[in-house]
Amino acid sequence: MKPFVPVYRGKPWVSGVSVLHLYVVPDPEVDKDLLALIAACRPVLDDYPIWCLPDDLVHITIEMDAAAPSHQISTAQRAALIAELEVLLADFRSFTVLCGSPIANRTGALLDAYPDVGIRALQNLAGAALRRVHDTPAIALHGGRGHMALGYAYETADSDPLQSGLRAITPSHATLAVSRLHLLDVRWTAHHEPDGSVRWEMTWEPVAILPLAGT
Repeated sequence: MKPFVPVYRGKPWVSGVSVLHLYVVPDPEVDKDLLALIAACRPVLDDYPIWCLPDDLVHITIEMDAAAPSHQISTAQRAALIAELEVLLADFRSFTVLCGSPIANRTGALLDAYPDVGIRALQNLAGAALRRVHDTPAIALHGGRGHMALGYAYETADSDPLQSGLRAITPSHATLAVSRLHLLDVRWTAHHEPDGSVRWEMTWEPVAILPLAGT
Protein backbone atom coordinates (compact mmCIF):
# COMPACT_ATOMS: atom_id res chain seq x y z
CA MET A 1 0.00 0.00 0.00
CA LYS A 2 1.34 3.40 -1.04
CA PRO A 3 0.40 6.96 -0.06
CA PHE A 4 -2.63 8.37 -1.86
CA VAL A 5 -2.33 11.62 -3.81
CA PRO A 6 -5.44 13.05 -5.50
CA VAL A 7 -5.12 13.94 -9.16
CA TYR A 8 -6.66 16.74 -11.21
CA ARG A 9 -6.28 16.73 -15.00
CA GLY A 10 -3.44 14.22 -14.85
CA LYS A 11 -1.36 16.11 -12.28
CA PRO A 12 -1.12 16.00 -8.47
CA TRP A 13 -3.83 18.08 -6.83
CA VAL A 14 -2.92 21.53 -5.53
CA SER A 15 -3.80 21.57 -1.83
CA GLY A 16 -6.84 23.71 -1.08
CA VAL A 17 -8.22 23.77 -4.63
CA SER A 18 -11.83 22.67 -5.09
CA VAL A 19 -13.47 21.10 -8.14
CA LEU A 20 -17.10 20.27 -8.91
CA HIS A 21 -17.95 16.58 -8.74
CA LEU A 22 -21.00 14.40 -9.20
CA TYR A 23 -21.32 11.76 -6.47
CA VAL A 24 -23.74 9.14 -5.26
CA VAL A 25 -23.99 9.54 -1.48
CA PRO A 26 -25.64 7.08 0.97
CA ASP A 27 -28.85 8.16 2.67
CA PRO A 28 -28.50 7.62 6.46
CA GLU A 29 -32.21 6.80 6.73
CA VAL A 30 -32.21 4.26 3.90
CA ASP A 31 -28.71 2.79 3.70
CA LYS A 32 -28.28 1.85 7.36
CA ASP A 33 -26.83 -1.60 6.65
CA LEU A 34 -24.19 -0.08 4.36
CA LEU A 35 -23.15 2.48 6.96
CA ALA A 36 -22.99 -0.33 9.54
CA LEU A 37 -20.65 -2.29 7.25
CA ILE A 38 -18.43 0.78 6.82
CA ALA A 39 -18.39 1.30 10.59
CA ALA A 40 -17.29 -2.32 11.05
CA CYS A 41 -14.33 -1.70 8.74
CA ARG A 42 -12.96 1.29 10.64
CA PRO A 43 -11.42 -0.56 13.62
CA VAL A 44 -9.42 -2.65 11.14
CA LEU A 45 -8.35 0.41 9.14
CA ASP A 46 -7.37 2.29 12.31
CA ASP A 47 -4.36 -0.03 12.71
CA TYR A 48 -2.91 1.32 9.45
CA PRO A 49 -1.78 4.74 8.19
CA ILE A 50 -5.14 5.36 6.55
CA TRP A 51 -7.40 8.39 6.78
CA CYS A 52 -10.89 6.89 7.15
CA LEU A 53 -13.78 8.70 5.52
CA PRO A 54 -16.53 9.67 7.99
CA ASP A 55 -20.11 8.70 7.17
CA ASP A 56 -20.92 12.12 5.73
CA LEU A 57 -18.09 11.89 3.17
CA VAL A 58 -18.45 8.32 1.84
CA HIS A 59 -19.52 8.28 -1.81
CA ILE A 60 -19.28 6.73 -5.25
CA THR A 61 -17.68 9.09 -7.75
CA ILE A 62 -19.67 9.49 -10.95
CA GLU A 63 -17.76 12.29 -12.68
CA MET A 64 -15.52 15.31 -12.14
CA ASP A 65 -16.07 18.64 -13.87
CA ALA A 66 -12.51 18.94 -15.17
CA ALA A 67 -13.12 22.03 -17.28
CA ALA A 68 -11.67 24.23 -14.53
CA PRO A 69 -11.43 24.56 -10.73
CA SER A 70 -14.78 25.41 -9.22
CA HIS A 71 -14.00 29.09 -8.63
CA GLN A 72 -13.65 29.43 -12.40
CA ILE A 73 -17.01 27.78 -13.13
CA SER A 74 -19.50 30.62 -13.48
CA THR A 75 -22.95 30.75 -11.92
CA ALA A 76 -24.42 30.48 -15.41
CA GLN A 77 -22.37 27.35 -16.16
CA ARG A 78 -23.44 25.74 -12.90
CA ALA A 79 -27.08 26.52 -13.65
CA ALA A 80 -26.70 25.14 -17.16
CA LEU A 81 -25.14 21.93 -15.86
CA ILE A 82 -27.93 21.46 -13.33
CA ALA A 83 -30.55 22.07 -16.04
CA GLU A 84 -28.91 19.54 -18.38
CA LEU A 85 -28.73 16.95 -15.64
CA GLU A 86 -32.38 17.47 -14.71
CA VAL A 87 -33.41 16.84 -18.31
CA LEU A 88 -31.26 13.74 -18.68
CA LEU A 89 -32.29 12.31 -15.29
CA ALA A 90 -36.02 12.80 -15.91
CA ASP A 91 -36.31 9.27 -17.36
CA PHE A 92 -33.42 7.65 -15.46
CA ARG A 93 -34.92 5.24 -12.93
CA SER A 94 -33.52 4.76 -9.44
CA PHE A 95 -31.71 1.47 -8.82
CA THR A 96 -29.87 -0.53 -6.17
CA VAL A 97 -26.29 -1.79 -6.08
CA LEU A 98 -24.56 -4.23 -3.76
CA CYS A 99 -21.43 -2.86 -2.05
CA GLY A 100 -18.71 -5.19 -0.79
CA SER A 101 -16.66 -7.10 0.12
CA PRO A 102 -14.16 -4.68 1.70
CA ILE A 103 -10.91 -4.69 -0.29
CA ALA A 104 -7.44 -3.36 0.48
CA ASN A 105 -6.14 -1.65 -2.65
CA ARG A 106 -3.00 0.17 -3.76
CA THR A 107 -3.76 3.39 -1.83
CA GLY A 108 -6.21 2.41 0.92
CA ALA A 109 -9.40 0.37 1.06
CA LEU A 110 -12.75 0.32 -0.74
CA LEU A 111 -16.05 -1.43 -1.38
CA ASP A 112 -16.74 -2.52 -4.94
CA ALA A 113 -20.25 -1.82 -6.29
CA TYR A 114 -22.16 -4.46 -8.27
CA PRO A 115 -23.84 -4.64 -10.68
CA ASP A 116 -22.17 -1.59 -12.16
CA VAL A 117 -24.38 -1.15 -15.23
CA GLY A 118 -26.37 1.59 -13.47
CA ILE A 119 -23.20 3.34 -12.31
CA ARG A 120 -21.75 3.26 -15.82
CA ALA A 121 -24.99 4.63 -17.25
CA LEU A 122 -24.88 7.50 -14.76
CA GLN A 123 -21.27 8.19 -15.73
CA ASN A 124 -22.26 8.36 -19.39
CA LEU A 125 -25.16 10.67 -18.56
CA ALA A 126 -22.98 12.98 -16.48
CA GLY A 127 -20.36 13.08 -19.22
CA ALA A 128 -22.99 14.04 -21.79
CA ALA A 129 -24.21 16.90 -19.58
CA LEU A 130 -20.68 18.23 -19.06
CA ARG A 131 -19.94 18.13 -22.78
CA ARG A 132 -23.04 20.18 -23.50
CA VAL A 133 -22.10 22.87 -20.96
CA HIS A 134 -18.36 23.30 -21.57
CA ASP A 135 -16.43 24.09 -24.73
CA THR A 136 -13.17 22.83 -23.19
CA PRO A 137 -12.55 19.17 -22.25
CA ALA A 138 -14.50 18.53 -19.07
CA ILE A 139 -14.43 14.77 -18.65
CA ALA A 140 -11.83 13.45 -16.22
CA LEU A 141 -12.91 9.86 -15.53
CA HIS A 142 -12.87 6.92 -17.88
CA GLY A 143 -15.95 5.03 -16.77
CA GLY A 144 -14.04 2.68 -14.45
CA ARG A 145 -15.74 0.23 -12.14
CA GLY A 146 -17.92 1.88 -9.52
CA HIS A 147 -16.60 1.70 -5.97
CA MET A 148 -16.90 3.41 -2.58
CA ALA A 149 -13.65 4.41 -0.89
CA LEU A 150 -13.30 3.58 2.81
CA GLY A 151 -10.04 5.44 3.39
CA TYR A 152 -6.84 6.74 1.87
CA ALA A 153 -3.29 5.75 2.85
CA TYR A 154 -0.75 8.40 3.85
CA GLU A 155 2.25 6.09 4.39
CA THR A 156 3.56 2.88 2.88
CA ALA A 157 2.31 -0.29 4.60
CA ASP A 158 1.86 -4.01 3.99
CA SER A 159 -1.70 -4.45 2.77
CA ASP A 160 -1.81 -8.26 3.13
CA PRO A 161 -2.66 -8.24 6.88
CA LEU A 162 -5.15 -5.45 6.21
CA GLN A 163 -6.90 -7.56 3.60
CA SER A 164 -7.06 -10.48 6.02
CA GLY A 165 -8.65 -8.25 8.66
CA LEU A 166 -11.20 -6.86 6.22
CA ARG A 167 -12.02 -10.35 4.94
CA ALA A 168 -13.02 -11.41 8.45
CA ILE A 169 -15.81 -8.80 8.59
CA THR A 170 -19.29 -10.26 8.24
CA PRO A 171 -21.73 -9.54 6.77
CA SER A 172 -19.40 -8.33 4.05
CA HIS A 173 -22.00 -6.83 1.69
CA ALA A 174 -24.79 -4.26 1.93
CA THR A 175 -27.09 -2.52 -0.53
CA LEU A 176 -26.98 1.11 -1.62
CA ALA A 177 -30.15 2.73 -2.98
CA VAL A 178 -29.19 5.08 -5.82
CA SER A 179 -32.05 7.58 -5.98
CA ARG A 180 -30.29 10.92 -6.39
CA LEU A 181 -27.15 12.49 -7.78
CA HIS A 182 -25.23 15.08 -5.74
CA LEU A 183 -23.41 17.99 -7.33
CA LEU A 184 -20.69 18.96 -4.85
CA ASP A 185 -17.79 21.38 -4.61
CA VAL A 186 -15.01 19.02 -3.47
CA ARG A 187 -11.80 20.26 -1.88
CA TRP A 188 -8.65 18.23 -1.12
CA THR A 189 -6.23 19.55 1.50
CA ALA A 190 -2.75 18.20 2.30
CA HIS A 191 -1.88 17.81 6.00
CA HIS A 192 1.82 17.37 6.75
CA GLU A 193 2.57 14.83 9.49
CA PRO A 194 5.54 15.17 11.92
CA ASP A 195 7.25 12.17 10.29
CA GLY A 196 7.21 13.90 6.89
CA SER A 197 4.26 12.01 5.41
CA VAL A 198 1.35 13.85 3.84
CA ARG A 199 -2.25 12.98 4.73
CA TRP A 200 -4.77 14.16 2.13
CA GLU A 201 -8.29 14.85 3.40
CA MET A 202 -11.37 15.91 1.48
CA THR A 203 -14.28 18.16 2.35
CA TRP A 204 -17.18 19.34 0.24
CA GLU A 205 -19.90 21.93 -0.04
CA PRO A 206 -23.28 20.95 -1.54
CA VAL A 207 -24.32 22.65 -4.79
CA ALA A 208 -27.42 20.71 -5.88
CA ILE A 209 -29.28 17.43 -5.29
CA LEU A 210 -30.78 15.90 -8.42
CA PRO A 211 -33.38 13.14 -7.91
CA LEU A 212 -33.63 10.20 -10.28
CA ALA A 213 -36.97 9.30 -11.85
CA GLY A 214 -39.39 7.50 -9.57
CA THR A 215 -38.12 9.07 -6.33
